[in-house]
Amino acid sequence: MSSGYFPELMMTMTMQRPESMLTFENQQIQGRDDIIEKLSSLPFTRVAHQLVTLDAQPSTLPSALGASSRGGILVMVTGALLVDEEQRVMNYSQLFQLLPDEGSSYWVFNDVFRLVYAGQ
Repeated sequence: MSSGYFPELMMTMTMQRPESMLTFENQQIQGRDDIIEKLSSLPFTRVAHQLVTLDAQPSTLPSALGASSRGGILVMVTGALLVDEEQRVMNYSQLFQLLPDEGSSYWVFNDVFRLVYAGQ
């Protein structure tokens, strides 16, 4: 497992925009600043994470966004987290859609994060 700060928070600082939406454990948050506030308020500071699976496919851009002709990317990941000094692994799944910006980078349009509890 690699360790570091909560991975969503690091990605949010550089890849979110006012149009971005995060659904985190059934709570919907829209906009970069509100997403950063939510993730910063979580009751832990360090996370060891292990990526188990990663699947990606091209996605068609909604024409209403007026984005460039480059397509987006839909990404699904599953993995495991160890929070702070906790010894119990927490499994998670995450689905996010990346859209191209005006340059050669991408930004997060949609992000859905869910812990997977035993028995679900």
